Amino acid sequence: MDFFKDIVSKTHTILDGSTSSKRLGKDELLCAEFRLPEGERIVDEASVEVVLSPRHLGQPHSSESSAVVFSGKLTLTNNFLTFKDSYDSVACSFVIELLMIQKIQRLHRSFDFAIQLHTTSDLEFTIQFLGIKSQAERFGQNLTRSLKQNVNEVSRMNLFLMGLYSEYLLYKNKSSRLKIDAPPTGGLGWVFKFPGNAQKMNDRLKMKKWFDFFREYGRNFALIKNIPFYRLVSYGLPNKLRGELWETCCGSIYLRYKNFDEYNKLLVDFDGMKSFAIEEIEKDLNRSLPEYPAYQTEEGINRLRRVLTAYSWKNPDIGYCQAMNIVTAALLIYMSEEQVFWCLYVLCERIIPGYYSQTMYGVLLDQKVFEALVKKTMPILGDHFAKQDIQLSIVSLPWFLSFFLNTMPLVFAFRVVDMLLLHGPRTLFQVGLAILKVNGEALLKCEDDGECLAVFKEFFMTLDEPEPSLVNPDKMRSKFDNLWEVAFREFSVIDDKLVTQYRSKHKNEVFQGIEIFVKRAAIRNLPKTPNLNNDQLSNIYDRYYNALISENNAAIGRANLTMDYSSFVKFMAQLVDWVSPETDSSQALFLQRLFTAWSKGEDHLTLETIVLGINKLIDKDIMNSLSNFIELYDDGSGKIRSESVLMLAEDLIFVTTPWREGYIFDDITNKEIETEIAKKIIERKRLLKEQGLDANDEEIKLPQEVRFNDEKWKNKQSERYLASSSKFLKMAFQYAQEEQDPQTPLIDLGDDDSEKLKHNKALDPSNPKYITPSTFRMIILADDTYESFFQHDFWKSFHVNDKVSESLGVVNNLRGIFTNFLADGRRVANEVRKRMDDATKSVATSEQSSIATRTSRAQTMSSYNEEDEDDFGNFQSPLNDVFNELSIGGTKETQETKQKIPDQ
Repeated sequence: MDFFKDIVSKTHTILDGSTSSKRLGKDELLCAEFRLPEGERIVDEASVEVVLSPRHLGQPHSSESSAVVFSGKLTLTNNFLTFKDSYDSVACSFVIELLMIQKIQRLHRSFDFAIQLHTTSDLEFTIQFLGIKSQAERFGQNLTRSLKQNVNEVSRMNLFLMGLYSEYLLYKNKSSRLKIDAPPTGGLGWVFKFPGNAQKMNDRLKMKKWFDFFREYGRNFALIKNIPFYRLVSYGLPNKLRGELWETCCGSIYLRYKNFDEYNKLLVDFDGMKSFAIEEIEKDLNRSLPEYPAYQTEEGINRLRRVLTAYSWKNPDIGYCQAMNIVTAALLIYMSEEQVFWCLYVLCERIIPGYYSQTMYGVLLDQKVFEALVKKTMPILGDHFAKQDIQLSIVSLPWFLSFFLNTMPLVFAFRVVDMLLLHGPRTLFQVGLAILKVNGEALLKCEDDGECLAVFKEFFMTLDEPEPSLVNPDKMRSKFDNLWEVAFREFSVIDDKLVTQYRSKHKNEVFQGIEIFVKRAAIRNLPKTPNLNNDQLSNIYDRYYNALISENNAAIGRANLTMDYSSFVKFMAQLVDWVSPETDSSQALFLQRLFTAWSKGEDHLTLETIVLGINKLIDKDIMNSLSNFIELYDDGSGKIRSESVLMLAEDLIFVTTPWREGYIFDDITNKEIETEIAKKIIERKRLLKEQGLDANDEEIKLPQEVRFNDEKWKNKQSERYLASSSKFLKMAFQYAQEEQDPQTPLIDLGDDDSEKLKHNKALDPSNPKYITPSTFRMIILADDTYESFFQHDFWKSFHVNDKVSESLGVVNNLRGIFTNFLADGRRVANEVRKRMDDATKSVATSEQSSIATRTSRAQTMSSYNEEDEDDFGNFQSPLNDVFNELSIGGTKETQETKQKIPDQ
């Protein structure tokens, strides 16, 4: 049940944090909006106008008429300067690392405050501040102060820039002052060639376009994103620039710079270490884009192995999940290992949270969103799928999980990845809807999932075939270009806000479905437990995760399935009668013994180890129960030595605490009470007959409310348990055996002679003794209280049949006095009938012998009321019956005057 306050609690945190602005602070919102590293803090803000003067497109740099002005908010953080146009975010936005700012020049104007900003990448523009001049001047002072604080990092930044292909491209074409002699290391494509035909993809033209863009609008750490930028990305990135532009679009380039060499350090620190994630990685290495030549070689496989392994140690909550190998293998074609490592981190943590997890809750949620968007945008197709019971998620889930890399030819799938890293997950929805749209007629003819799969398979295989353009029917375009047109024009309405809205609407449904699935799978995978059925396992499962969540008081993160000792105490307090939330764990040595035995000496328990432990302890066969109990004290030698015997006696006192203190009546006390009730019912029937009232011998109704001397029964039971604990210790020492000669009795404890007790060998450390499991069983079976406890009460103290309530506590688990009292009405009724049958002759004999001394009815009642030791309260009169639910017969007047006993 509460696995989702573990897995799902984590899910809510991730999804709500990434999709709901209400849960993010101002700093976090800024980092998410501009994809900055976590930890950036806002230093100052100002409303400004950014003036750009394009130097290309045939316009002179100094021409004021060519200048373009954008209004928005300028924000200064610890390490960055950010801006986004208030009216159209696509029109102009930028993120500039402060280290890239080479010079700030104040423009002397009497009417406002303005500065001209120059970067090391030759980007120049003017910032004109709006509003109060003093606030603008304060912003300028803060900016200057921040630049001075970061000046020591300039040399490290320059070294980092030398590893970027954009800098190399500009230097080779005499457009950069940063000297770079050789091209930087890149992806596998540099060695094994890039997918597709570079000439057909116009790769040289794309490179020229980006070269012009870099000179005009900056690059990497000082880049203006505007309409030309978004168009160039949509057109498809050039092969050699794709890796750098990917990390620039998603923001992983900032993490790579900030966490310099962390990737290599992870590989060194965890070299040779094994984990479950690494085992799974090894299974999938040879199934990662096998059609690409690099993954038929050791070099390609080793790169993939290192990235996935490093990420599994970086993020152990995810470790490794299905489809990560496909995405990582694709990224490695264009990016270095370190670039892929940080790009993968941003993907999993920010862009598609929950896609790669044990439950894949993120991608499952987006399948619900996708189906809802299909119904909203293409209702006829949505109705057709519902009518034919076609499960759209069967085909769409792999699309989302692998970004179409497993379905489309790679050259087209990489175009999807381009837009995904720039715009986020809305790209997957737009492309998916476009695929359904352009194949709508064929899909309306499908009658099952198989036919749909065939339609999509044929479509993906022919994406490069020409067809009339959707924009200009007189021209021919490839199917993919038409698909692209539909995706980002017709479905431009699918934005982040709409995706967030639909996610919020469907997430509870998805979480509940995952919860049920995970729980069933977990229970199904547990070992066989003869003493626990599926319903009981379900209840244990619920309590297990309830204890974990209450201990951590928040999400554990997925997903830590193990339970430490503190959580174990809370778990047992919810499950058994002899542990309460107030139990001092340092004194509950028996709990520590259980924890150690069940965990096999580890510092944590799993659901499986707890289930196996409980299954042994609740065995209803008393011989098995005793064997399983004494096994906790056996070190494997079959001998329970003197120290362990003393601890065993103390633990027996601990586990019998509720019965010893009278919170619960055991089977023996219940039988005694039930026998007493039967006796009173017999007496009552006899008394009614003496009064001439009708007492039906066949009808036996048990009372619902009873007054009785509970202290007497508590004390009686407590004395019995104390006597049993003392008797156990004496008999254990009496029948203990010497290590040298097991046949020699330890000492005759039956003699109370003080001199003999003074020389008790059981306390002599130089002469160790032990008992065997068979001796333990003999001692327990020789004591009525302990025998009854293990036969009836111990296994019942595990409330495996009780479901988890909203507020768990000791009251929920400890059976109350009245619950135990009259626990078995059938047994009382049988006892009454037996006594009535057995007493028929004795009653007749008794009546004959008492004729001479019988008094009046009033005298009889007076004598009855004078009994001081009545455990169930005195009868006031036949008309005032403490057993108010008992049918007493008699006249109508008698019935109407019967009084109820109030609740005690």
